[in-house]
Amino acid sequence: MVAADYRSLCSNSNNSYAAMTSPFDNAGKGTNVFNTSQGSANTAAPDPSYIRIARILEQSVNEIYLFDAETLLFEYVNESGRYNLGYDVETLRRMTPLDIEPEFDEASFRAMVHPLLTGEKGILTFETTHLRADATYYPVEVRLQLNVQSDKREFLAIVLDITSRRAAQLALQESEKRFRTMIDTIPQMAWMAYPDGTRYWYNQRWYDYTGTTLQEMKSRGWESFHDPEILPMVIERWTAAIAAGKPFDMEFPLRGKDGGFRVFLTRAEPLRNSSDEVVQWFGTNTDVHERRLLEKARRETERQLHVVMENMSEGVVIADLSGRLLQWNPAALKMHDISEESDVLVELEKFKDMYELSTVEGAVVPVEEWPLRRVLRGESLHDLELRVRRLDRNWEGVFGYSGAISHYDEGKGLAFLIIKDITQRKNAEAALWDAKTNLEHKVSERTSQLQAKSKELENFCYSVSHDLRAPLRGIDGYSRLLLEDHHDSLSEEGRGFLMNVRAATKNMSALIEDLLAYSKLERRKLSTMAISLSSFVANMLEQYKGDLEKVRITVEIDDLKVRADPDGLAIVLRNLMDNAVKFSRYVSQPEIAIRAQSAADFCVLAVKDNGIGFDMKFYHKIFEIFHRLHRAEDYPGTGIGLAMVQKAMERMGGKIWAESQPGAGATFYLRLPLFNSAARVDPENPPESSFNSQLPSL
Repeated sequence: MVAADYRSLCSNSNNSYAAMTSPFDNAGKGTNVFNTSQGSANTAAPDPSYIRIARILEQSVNEIYLFDAETLLFEYVNESGRYNLGYDVETLRRMTPLDIEPEFDEASFRAMVHPLLTGEKGILTFETTHLRADATYYPVEVRLQLNVQSDKREFLAIVLDITSRRAAQLALQESEKRFRTMIDTIPQMAWMAYPDGTRYWYNQRWYDYTGTTLQEMKSRGWESFHDPEILPMVIERWTAAIAAGKPFDMEFPLRGKDGGFRVFLTRAEPLRNSSDEVVQWFGTNTDVHERRLLEKARRETERQLHVVMENMSEGVVIADLSGRLLQWNPAALKMHDISEESDVLVELEKFKDMYELSTVEGAVVPVEEWPLRRVLRGESLHDLELRVRRLDRNWEGVFGYSGAISHYDEGKGLAFLIIKDITQRKNAEAALWDAKTNLEHKVSERTSQLQAKSKELENFCYSVSHDLRAPLRGIDGYSRLLLEDHHDSLSEEGRGFLMNVRAATKNMSALIEDLLAYSKLERRKLSTMAISLSSFVANMLEQYKGDLEKVRITVEIDDLKVRADPDGLAIVLRNLMDNAVKFSRYVSQPEIAIRAQSAADFCVLAVKDNGIGFDMKFYHKIFEIFHRLHRAEDYPGTGIGLAMVQKAMERMGGKIWAESQPGAGATFYLRLPLFNSAARVDPENPPESSFNSQLPSL
């Protein structure tokens, strides 16, 4: 009921408020709620229309209150008010709005209604809470207005219970809270815009990324976070989407609070009302920066792999797990004499109509054993060599196949073959084999000839040396007889000539003996055994007892056993001792030192003298046969001794080398394997420098 209705009702004659009765009885007659009538007791019966209006007010779902503007006491409360408050009529008669609106005291209430009393406002609308009789509260919306009748002023309040609306508002607020929480926690940046595209809300992700606030966004605008070069295109497409009312979808970079740009996938959807009108836009920005970088890197890798595939000298063939050929690189096409890749991107089964595969020896390989078939069965191939022949033309090659299955994702994989064209290599190997066979035959034949010649030469040398000894004995014998029997008949010069002849024959005889010994050394059978080095050297020195009376001998040999040929080792030590004695004979105090030490798996024996020595620039010649560094008149000899030493050491698996300085003596080193060692001498790499420093000086 509006205020105008009530004022009209109250203006009816002199009845004042007497007709405002409630509740009504069954006859339509009512009892006064409050006895506020100013008329006589004999008032006329109410107008039926007045009663009808009063009944409408009484039965209104809104709470209707009438209270005195001065005392604030209730004069009328309809049934909805009494029901909601839970008070009876008598109780309400003594109550004011302050009793049911506890948030107001009299001063604040009168201050609130003052604009109505002064006419500044015609209606006052506000929300408050009503206190029920059971001490519970419920929210209400109050529409309050002033009614003036003669000299009486009163307030009419029409009150709406807004419990449901408040619940709906709370539910909406809670829903909005949940929505904002959800929007703030999604990984994307989100925003909302008015129908014209003006953005009015951003989620927290946007502020976190841009480092801004809502106020800053309003002042700066979303455009300030775009790449200036791309912004015109973004604005053009966003404007077109707004004009058409269609979704917006685009990728572009956005600047973050650190000043750097990241790529985002931006999507915006128009939200429409029941009239299909766009009422707002909802957009998201999804960070795809890493994804795009990975895609870019993948594309770059694919390009690199493609370049590698295109430029590989090896052929590459790729098939799926069903055996369908997917890719051939140019090298593979060229190897198989194919001009177009499309000609061979077929099932493997069809490939057998074009080619025949066989072993290098020529045995045909069935299709089931072809390289790709074997790879598809799970085998890994490494340099499988096969001959490949085209069935439609005169063409053949020899290839080496390697391959395996490479798996990716779950249950997916590719079979690949790496193919090397080894045709030229195989042809070269065949030619080399033929050449090797011929060479081996020639070498064998030549070796036999050389061995025969060597044997013939050895026999000749032995025969010559043996046959020369008889004439030499004759010359020496007759020369001796001439000197003995005809000594007085010969002049001094003649006797000198005969002495020279005898000396020459003696030297010649020694040379022949050494040649025979050298020849025998090469022909004699080698017999290696364990030799106690200290005992062997002691026995050898015993033979020089008479020649070493004026020589100071030093022997320092550990208890070592070497693996050597006794006769060969004896030849070596006798020659070295002969040289040591011979080349130190003119020294005031000759000294010879023999020392031995083990080193790793070897024994090194050193024979050192303090004789005349030699210049190391002639080192490479001292072991050559017949080569001498000194005159025979000063130091007799045949020039064969050191050659025999080297030959004997080589045959025993040893090594000899020397060190010397003119006038400072010479040291000869022998390296021999220890008896218990499995090592063998490397003649090219003797440990000379490392061992020489360990030997004590004389």
